[in-house]
Amino acid sequence: MLPEFFAFLGVDFFVVTSLSTCLLEDDFPKGMPYLLQAAAIGGYVHILISKEFLAVFADYMRFWYCFLYLAVALGFIVALNVYLAAVKKKWTLAKIFSGAIAFPAIGVSAFFVSTYIGPLLELYILQVAMLFTAIVLALSLTVFSPKLLHGLRGGEKHE
Repeated sequence: MLPEFFAFLGVDFFVVTSLSTCLLEDDFPKGMPYLLQAAAIGGYVHILISKEFLAVFADYMRFWYCFLYLAVALGFIVALNVYLAAVKKKWTLAKIFSGAIAFPAIGVSAFFVSTYIGPLLELYILQVAMLFTAIVLALSLTVFSPKLLHGLRGGEKHE
């Protein structure tokens, strides 16, 4: 796997987040989707420039600047989740956003980063972190949102 994979993953996260903010247009500022799309285009430009430096930089350096772009994308997703919860005071929507976008994005990123650096370091700390986030997500859905789960199971009867 090439280090530029992480830049592509970051671009995908920016595009998905842009589409989500378009769907939730009443909850986010009007320019937010455009800012996210510009960040995705910036990622593509980053990959094109990186292609020119394949021979100059080693895998180590290319990994770090691609990983930095992925970290910015993940940070933006978490920031949007905090914006929904703290600024807009929409706790239910923030929980749904974190369960549908934030936790899966962090989990997928942790898996691929641990797969990439795992053979180099022989440490599986990120895989443990991914397992921990999955457990936290499962507990938060079952313990803290029983009404949400009851509604998803079809527990509500419509007459």
